[in-house]
Amino acid sequence: MIKKSFIGSSLLLMLFLVEPAFADFSTADWEYRARILGGSVSGFVTLELPSSIFSYLKSDLSDLRIINQDGEVSYMVAIEKEQSSIRNIASRMFNLSSSDQSSSFILDVGAKGEFHNSVTIQTGSENFRRIVEIEGSNDQSVWRTLNPRGQIFDYTVRDIKPVSVRDTTVYYPEGTFRYLRVTILNQGETPLKISGGIVSTQVSVSARDISYLPAVEILQNSTDKATDVILDLSANGIPHGKVAIETTSDNFSRAVQIYESDDKISWRAIGYAYIFSVNTLKFIGSNLEFSYPESNKRYLKISILNRDDRPIEISGAKITGLVRRILFNFNPSKEYYLYLGNKDAKRPQYDIESISKYVDLNGLNQVKVATVGKNPAFVEKVPPPPPLSERSPYLLQTILGVVVAILAFLLLRIVTNIKKNSSEEPK
Repeated sequence: MIKKSFIGSSLLLMLFLVEPAFADFSTADWEYRARILGGSVSGFVTLELPSSIFSYLKSDLSDLRIINQDGEVSYMVAIEKEQSSIRNIASRMFNLSSSDQSSSFILDVGAKGEFHNSVTIQTGSENFRRIVEIEGSNDQSVWRTLNPRGQIFDYTVRDIKPVSVRDTTVYYPEGTFRYLRVTILNQGETPLKISGGIVSTQVSVSARDISYLPAVEILQNSTDKATDVILDLSANGIPHGKVAIETTSDNFSRAVQIYESDDKISWRAIGYAYIFSVNTLKFIGSNLEFSYPESNKRYLKISILNRDDRPIEISGAKITGLVRRILFNFNPSKEYYLYLGNKDAKRPQYDIESISKYVDLNGLNQVKVATVGKNPAFVEKVPPPPPLSERSPYLLQTILGVVVAILAFLLLRIVTNIKKNSSEEPK
């Protein structure tokens, strides 16, 4: 896969004058603040949020504000995810053959000279691992090796909790070869059922990410026949979405269940994955890294399903998340602060979100943030007193009792008067 060094679109930086935001802001409502440091040139700047910031914020970052002497400053949070484009190239498959040792076929992309860098093997087979060799040629006489040891796999479980993880795409250096010869090394295993191959050009723009080394706790779960690897990031709020497992074990193939928690007591399932490491004469390869839906919980549990096999040795793990950067207009003659922590705050809406598409983030000056501290102007809100019925739970019952007693007394007086009047009437 081709990796480009630029992030996002390379657009001309247009210097818009972003006026201070005029939303209602009271420093007394924000529990924490941190001074913004650096910056000697006026204009747009970026601030990369350190991991220590997230524990003071809500998960959607809606309680973050930038303030200077003029008041609230417009900003935008940029999340630089990996971007990729895929363009399939029409091809014709022929010369498909199989044996115990290998399966092979040739793909013809035509004589247009189009660039391509990947082949996706189409197969209905399940639960396999294979080494794949990709060769290129323009005349089918002279073949050049493009990737001698590509790797494809599939892991499928069909039961009460079905799992399906597969990767059948092999990458190679970009080229314009008309013919591609794909050789799948079976080495005595049952040949895959090949139905075709897709030739494509894949261009990927790398994400800006950051890695963390969490504390690792390993528990053997005899009930589920699993090894639970609990990873602790030490704080809530840090966004993450990928894990790489470190192990000295080999020759294993395990399904993985992924859970998140903010208290290490209540766990929520967020995904499945598949890891393996094989080192034999027939196959050498591994897959120890996997992604999951982005989480900002402090704890991550990787439950490796051992079934009846011995647990594998886990020596460590690395968690990766996407970088968050703030874009805003900076004036070095003014002081800027980040204000954090307001449970009643809502996500601000600024014009800068529409302006940002004209800004190349990579060409901007960067500023930093100092250590977060308590906001001296913060005033903790006193919650309204609970209803009288909650403060004095027996008061209502007492009042009702008194009312009933009064009504009973009045009713008794009425009945007594009626009887008295009846007895005094002349017979």
